[in-house]
Amino acid sequence: MSELSFAELGLDPAVLEAVTAVGYEKPSPIQAQSIPALLAGNHLLGVAQTGTGKTAAFALPLLSRIDASVTEPQILVLAPTRELAIQVAEAFTTYASKFRQFHVLPIYGGQDFYPQIKGLRRGAQVIVGTPGRMLDHLRKGTLKLDSLKALVLDEADEMLRMGFIDDVEAILAKTPDNCQRALFSATMPPQIKKVAQTYLRNATEVKIESETRTVERISQFVLPVYAERKLDALTRILEVEPIDAAIIFVRTKAETTMLAEKLSARGHAVAPLSGDLNQRQREQTVEDLKRGKKDIIIATDVAARGLDVSRITHVINYDVPYDTEAYIHRVGRTGRAGRTGKAILLVTPRERSWLKTLERATNSPMEAYELPSPTDLKKMREQQFESQLLGFAEDKKLAKAMSLLDEIAERNEMDMAMVAGALACWMEAAQPGSLPLEQPEALPVVSATPPRRDRKGGRPGGFKNGPKGGFKKGGPKGRGGPGGGPGGRGKPPGKGGKPAGKRPPRQA
Repeated sequence: MSELSFAELGLDPAVLEAVTAVGYEKPSPIQAQSIPALLAGNHLLGVAQTGTGKTAAFALPLLSRIDASVTEPQILVLAPTRELAIQVAEAFTTYASKFRQFHVLPIYGGQDFYPQIKGLRRGAQVIVGTPGRMLDHLRKGTLKLDSLKALVLDEADEMLRMGFIDDVEAILAKTPDNCQRALFSATMPPQIKKVAQTYLRNATEVKIESETRTVERISQFVLPVYAERKLDALTRILEVEPIDAAIIFVRTKAETTMLAEKLSARGHAVAPLSGDLNQRQREQTVEDLKRGKKDIIIATDVAARGLDVSRITHVINYDVPYDTEAYIHRVGRTGRAGRTGKAILLVTPRERSWLKTLERATNSPMEAYELPSPTDLKKMREQQFESQLLGFAEDKKLAKAMSLLDEIAERNEMDMAMVAGALACWMEAAQPGSLPLEQPEALPVVSATPPRRDRKGGRPGGFKNGPKGGFKKGGPKGRGGPGGGPGGRGKPPGKGGKPAGKRPPRQA
């Protein structure tokens, strides 16, 4: 079942078009099992660890069953935190991008009621929010569920842990009897079982086991970085690491091509590897990597399945994987045949809570990856330039080149140091960046640890040296800056409330 494509699952053409545009290739196990059941109109009870792609598992089939021309709430999603509510809302917006006049509205505590009420009056087909604020709107009469077709409880055990279970049951009691319901939970404590037995009778059960295993012989590192500086960080990693060959993982097919083009422009021997390649092209790309014609492959999880090239010394996770199994598969592309390997994970501020889950899955804590300081990097570049320069000292054309330069120096009454300097400047003009003349820019520092809440439940200050738009100091009043969306790039919340806990980024 997990080998089916999204096109074979029976999704609405507009939803399938949006999924294809995003670049998703194959459904994850929970998606492959959940989508047919929800498309059939069944209640669903999903038991799976965080990070298995649950958002797409319920969003895609439920969107396929609604009437997009009706602007009343048809899908209601309850999430334990506002962070998760916003991420899920962003995912729905992406998956419904081919619908006309379609609106997704996130509502949560800590935000003023007026813009939420305004959004509800305007009309929205999908409402995503926290139980407390959702119940407030139901009691005020600003949220009506007369047209509701489906309700989803996302991370139900977390809502129980946070004390929301009474609010959840109060909301469930107000939903229409013919409303389709889905409940997702990593564990199944007694109170969650009771809710399922009461409101999800005869539900289809989907259970995804998550294996825990040790990734041996592979050193794992993490580098927190702002989303808009990931390419800069990647470029420096490739510059300072002793890489023989590397595979860089991204989430979508489109990203393999875009990133390959950017790295190729920086002088790297790189090629994309995705589902868009036919079998012959794929085999040629892998063969080029084996023979040293290419040193870097940019790949998606599906395209790299079964890839076994012994010279791969590094795996770089440019995008965080959708689940722990995908991460284990990725890093397993290095350290082959008893060799050692190195895995580096680039993580944005909103994805940092995912680290603990990955560490548990691999039974191995990740070390902080440290890029060299701008001063050290400049020295390194100078040494590399000197080494390359000295490498031409035995070149067969050296004598002819020296004779030519001697003539130029004599005619223009210049010493050889000035001629050499002018020649170096000519090289820099012909190929900018070929000489280590400028001090490299320092990348902004991002903490590897999520910020703690203050006493009022807000975030304490922002990240160090962050870009404009980052978390402002002042806890509850700060607004989130740039971050990752369903596939990695939305706007995380910054107003008070609980910071991201042990939940991965919500992706397909």
